[in-house]
Amino acid sequence: MIFLIFTAEGLAEAAAEIKAEKTTLWLNPGLQENDKLSGFIAAGCDCYFLPEQVDAGNEKAVLNALSHVEKNSRDNEIYVEYL
Repeated sequence: MIFLIFTAEGLAEAAAEIKAEKTTLWLNPGLQENDKLSGFIAAGCDCYFLPEQVDAGNEKAVLNALSHVEKNSRDNEIYVEYL
């Protein structure tokens, strides 16, 4: 399973499930400095960053980000944070 997360709030909300499932994370570049990332990595999660910051309120931008993740991942099960 992959989690496509755009905001710190979304990351915090999904944290327990992400760690429990040892999922792959695709994140907005602005989350690179998030203090929770080391915990996800320690739990066995793979973390990747989108090539550019995505406005989670912009549906077209979210769909473009999803397309990028699909092209660069093998897993077909993707949870997408929507605002």
